[in-house]
Amino acid sequence: MEGPESGSKKKTVGMAYLKEGQGIYTLRLWTLLEDKFFLLPSKDDSSKYLLMTREPNKSGASKNKYFWNIVGNAKVLTGKNVIELNFDLLEKKIYMSIFPEESATPGGLPALEAA
Repeated sequence: MEGPESGSKKKTVGMAYLKEGQGIYTLRLWTLLEDKFFLLPSKDDSSKYLLMTREPNKSGASKNKYFWNIVGNAKVLTGKNVIELNFDLLEKKIYMSIFPEESATPGGLPALEAA
């Protein structure tokens, strides 16, 4: 996958997967192996997403199973078939293919790439 600028260098920095029937991508970054990130579509704009983490709610009295934390945002780059991921604490942009090639990664999972 190419970055938005021509001639940009690409590196695979993680992977994403989408369970059948769900609308939330789960992301893993190789540099943060212990962490799992989630890409949730915006309710207002289908081209925008929120990048989130979640942690278990340890309160037995709460009806919510998790606390969700916003750690960035994402948007679909029209005509490029990629989502641009913007983590709040990372300077580089990361791109995720919306329609990965079958041979792009083991099992056909979308690769996350930095430009």
